[in-house]
Amino acid sequence: MRINERNLRAAYIFADYLSTIAGVVVFTFVRFFFVDNLRVRFADLTSFFGTPGPKLTLLLFPFFMLGLYYLSGYYVSVVGKSRVKEFLSTLVSVSMGSIVFFMVVLLNDVLPRRVWNYEILLLFFLCLFIPVYLTRLSLTSLIISRTSHSSVEAVLVLSFGSEIPKEVMGVLRRSRKLIKGVFDVSVPLQVSDDTEIRRRLEAELERTGASSFMVVLPKAESERSLRLLGVLYPLDRHIYVSPDDYMMLVSRVPYDNLLSEPLVDISRSSLSDSVVAMKRMLDVAGSSVGLILSAPLMLVLAVLIKIKSSGPVFFSQERVGYHRKTFMIHKFRTMRVDAEAGGPSLSSDDDPRVTGIGRFMRKYRLDELPNLWNVLRGDMSLVGPRPEREYYLKKLHRLAPHCALLHQVRPGLTSLGMVKFGYASSVDDMAARLKYDLLYIQNISISLDLKIMFYTIRTISRGEGK
Repeated sequence: MRINERNLRAAYIFADYLSTIAGVVVFTFVRFFFVDNLRVRFADLTSFFGTPGPKLTLLLFPFFMLGLYYLSGYYVSVVGKSRVKEFLSTLVSVSMGSIVFFMVVLLNDVLPRRVWNYEILLLFFLCLFIPVYLTRLSLTSLIISRTSHSSVEAVLVLSFGSEIPKEVMGVLRRSRKLIKGVFDVSVPLQVSDDTEIRRRLEAELERTGASSFMVVLPKAESERSLRLLGVLYPLDRHIYVSPDDYMMLVSRVPYDNLLSEPLVDISRSSLSDSVVAMKRMLDVAGSSVGLILSAPLMLVLAVLIKIKSSGPVFFSQERVGYHRKTFMIHKFRTMRVDAEAGGPSLSSDDDPRVTGIGRFMRKYRLDELPNLWNVLRGDMSLVGPRPEREYYLKKLHRLAPHCALLHQVRPGLTSLGMVKFGYASSVDDMAARLKYDLLYIQNISISLDLKIMFYTIRTISRGEGK
């Protein structure tokens, strides 16, 4: 059964909304009979429900809780949910929501004994937690039951030889991975064209019915292994490796499923769902505020660009973003219209193609203000690796195949590479900046994003942009 993630996400959101309303209604009913002061003030339950307080609660509180559920990361990965994680996520979200509701609404209730405050808080928690969790559990169990036949992941083993080492066989068996075939990559890697190798691998996936890769990387073949990974990354499939002792010591190996072996998926970022949700929330909030505050300045810049040089105000160009999906990036035009008449060309210091107003905007990075629209749309993030054109990505791929890892996260308005290295005026510069962007992906966090934004603002305020 193939699941539509967008529809499933909508189902979870709608179920949470209805179950939260149900919990609030039940608690309002219980609260009326629990608090003597309410029964004195109102003749019956209908009169109490008709007051502005309960009406506002039913109108606003469910949306507040949906916001908490989103920030917990519950709606990020909706396929293959862990019921243990689901229980803990619901417990934390409902606990936080209950405390906020108690402080805002219930604290004004006149209760004869202080201990009753804790009792009514616990009562609200139970009234909210039970319907929300049971609804989630029912929906998740239904999805799992319908996809149980496909819960075992089919993998294609890629090795430098025709046989799989016994230890790898044992790891796959204990990890509940179904081996659909073994593909010897030593012969295809002798082909100079990576596109042809990728075509062969896609054909092998289709022939065997596998959905992921398990790569056996011999230490003696490090150069060819690196090239193989560069070929695999653009396929956007799970790429598993079994961590050795060295990897266990020098890196963080994620392990939260006690029923399987700690395989490492090197094709995906290790970001937690909550960090993904909070990062997106900061992107939306930051870009919205940025667009509003910078609107007058952007209007002035647009007029100056039109007066000082002929051509359009904005410059739009196709870039490669998250999971290699292309999008149109929008910036203020800083060069002559015919700047790339002879083909793609990177900018450099004292570039004669840059206009006078363009040089000023680049100095303070004002030309990138329209990028905030890309951030709001979800094409980009406030912080992430800078997006590049396919033309230069192909060149960079030949020099550093692991550059495909950049597409694990959304590209950014600024990045660790921009802070530590700056703009790249050649493919060699891109390769040198790549290590900082990969370092960011390995250590991504909200606090690191805030630090990068702080240093970016400092760079802009000093006029140290290119």
